[in-house]
Parts: sequence; C-alpha cells; structure tokens
Amino acid sequence: MNSIIYRSAPAVAAFIAAIALALPAFAQSWQSITFPVAGGALSAMMFVPATTPAPAVVVLHTKTFTNTFEPADEKFAEALAGEGFVAVALNYLDVVGPKLWSPAIDQQLSQVVGLLGKRPEVGGKPVGMVGFALGAHAIIVSALDPAVKAVVVYYGDYDLRRAKGMKYPPGVKMPIEVVAGVNAPVLMLEGESNNENPIAIARDMQAALKTAGKTVELVVYPSAHQRFDRGAPARMSGERSPDGYIYRYDDAAAKDAWKRTLAWLRANLGS
Repeated sequence: MNSIIYRSAPAVAAFIAAIALALPAFAQSWQSITFPVAGGALSAMMFVPATTPAPAVVVLHTKTFTNTFEPADEKFAEALAGEGFVAVALNYLDVVGPKLWSPAIDQQLSQVVGLLGKRPEVGGKPVGMVGFALGAHAIIVSALDPAVKAVVVYYGDYDLRRAKGMKYPPGVKMPIEVVAGVNAPVLMLEGESNNENPIAIARDMQAALKTAGKTVELVVYPSAHQRFDRGAPARMSGERSPDGYIYRYDDAAAKDAWKRTLAWLRANLGS
C-alpha cells in the first residue's frame, strides 16, 4: 500500500457533528481516481483504511448545483474508511447536461462496482452503495448487478413520476419499478416531514420491496426533512429552496442514521 497521506476533509459543521463518534485509531489514505466507463470516465475520491483488502462502499451524491459530490459526501466517505471500508465518493453525472435518470447512468455505475471490486484495496471483497436522494440509483444498480451486496438510501427519489409529476419515457425506470430484480438488502432512512420526497412514496417503496420478497428496512424520523443529515447546500440562503422544499439538519436523526448505516453495511458486507 502507498504511504499514508493525512488529510483534513472540508469543514461541514453539521455533518461533522453527526459522525463525531469514536472512530477507530488507524490511519487512512486518500487519492483522486477515475473509473473508465462506457461513454467516458467518472472521477472520484477514494478513501482507504490502513488494513486492506476491505469491503467497499460507493457513495452516490444527490443533485447539486454542480452535479458533483458535496463536502458532506466526501466527509461521509472518509468516515466510512475510518470504520474499515474502502469508500468512494463518486461524481456520476454529466455536469453539462445530465439526464438524471438515464439508463446509461445505471450501466456506468454497475461498471464502477465491477472495477472497484477488482482494485487491490478491495481484492474481491463485497461492494455496497449508499445514496442520497438521487442516489437511489443504487437500488436500480442492485437490480442490474448482483455484485452489489448492500444498499442504504437517505431520503430517496423512489418515484419522481408520482412525487413530482415528472415526465420520463417508459424506458426510464424509477427505483420503485425495478423491485422484482433487486439483489441487495435495502435500508431506507427517511424524514417524516420531508416535503420534497414525501414519506408516502417511501412507504410505497418499502411495501413494493416486501411484496417482491426482498429484504428491506424502513426507518422514519419524526419531524425530519430532506437532507436531515447535512442541512441546506452551501449556495442556498436559508433552509427553503426556490421550489419551497425544506432542507434542515436534524442532529438526532443524523446520528442515528449513521449508526444504522454502519450496522447495515457491516451485516451485509463484513468489515
């Protein structure tokens, strides 16, 4: 393994508070990497624990102003490495003109899973995915690729056709439309007061997975909103988006979600 490089993640006060738990006392290394995929290459930041090979986790960001991962995603990946996982914060959208639910995205993410599993830091150990909102793509990838062994979704975009009335061609699948093929256990972490991705959609997603005979757990945090683990994006002024969505940090929900995320990944990927 290369020499250890110590790195301070960007200051994200709310998120740091959420994961300011006792991390294991071993060093981590980090590096910028790219994954060659169909149609181009996806850039990422990879955090590696001192002990390898280790199970891997791909962190999928939500839609942002730049359509790249946020400091909170990077901090999340770094914290996962502190818990013994190889963690990758991945830029998976075309910032010029992203088609947010293009099937090509899911194919590229599946390729990333395969490439990550072959890296020496992972050495064929299991790969999981943690997604935030738009990161519910992880569910679709798990239906495409049995190599995905665990999925965690925070405040997921499970059915934008119903939640926001968005129009997509029939060939574009939402997570709720692929439940029959899902291969991985799914943990859903949702805010009961979320006015962007309503809790009713999350409950429907849970019911659909159960009906399909899949392993699923839904955790609902009373009074929590969208982005309960990190609050509003840096470029926003206040907690309310131009569309009227509330993005509010919830300390209790964030800390509990982090603990449940680790437990889910350890149970299904090892550590």
